[in-house]
Amino acid sequence: MPERIALERWGATGPTLLCLHGLGGSAGFFAELGPALSGRCRVVAFDFPGSGRSAMPPSLTFDALAAVAVEVAQDLNPPRYILGHSMGTIIGLEAIRQSPGIAAGFIAVGGLLQPRLDACERIAARIAMIEARGLSGLGDTVAAANVSARTRADRPDVLARVSAIVEGQPQDGYLATARALLAWTARRLPPLEGVQCLAVTGAEDRYAPPHDVRALAALLPGARDAVIVSDCAHLPFLEDPLAFSRIVDEFLPRLKPPGRRLTL
Repeated sequence: MPERIALERWGATGPTLLCLHGLGGSAGFFAELGPALSGRCRVVAFDFPGSGRSAMPPSLTFDALAAVAVEVAQDLNPPRYILGHSMGTIIGLEAIRQSPGIAAGFIAVGGLLQPRLDACERIAARIAMIEARGLSGLGDTVAAANVSARTRADRPDVLARVSAIVEGQPQDGYLATARALLAWTARRLPPLEGVQCLAVTGAEDRYAPPHDVRALAALLPGARDAVIVSDCAHLPFLEDPLAFSRIVDEFLPRLKPPGRRLTL
């Protein structure tokens, strides 16, 4: 396991689901999904270097973050599946490129192969705000932009959690990660033979809107159509963890090897 990486675990049996967070996130993004799935699989999440409680690396690149994801995954029990949220979708795919066979399945949640132009404009504006005033006070704005209208109305706990995670980021790490995301250009998909895939997004996600995620799903082997979660935006696993856990439950059995029964 890489040193100075903050890691969370839920569950002790079944397949392993490694969760990779997006920009401004941490393992705390999966604090409701982990318990919801813990009876059927092992859920593992960690803070990327430069995010949350993990140490800032000497150089922050997506290739380096993918290498950390590979190191973490190699220490986990197979069968291993990767869930990449938003930016984590890019890093998860790069981890599979670096280590073919590291994952039996891949779930892209609110993720695209590169950020949309309008998302880049919002991230660039956010960088300018942080450089001028720091992260303090930014959390509420970011939280509101990442959740649905129903979540804003009915789930103040989700807004508070996301706000606290964003404002708890190390400023240098957040800025370095945001700049790496702005500079990222989509690469050709890695070889995904034998990797079953699923693409998921919220119906109100403006970072990865349903029509863009459906286009991604068409490129992913075995993904068929994207799954669109109603009354959710960019954080469906936090906004509706029970609905999201059912999506994962329906996905995992499709990945069992032929002739074997997978106990969840």
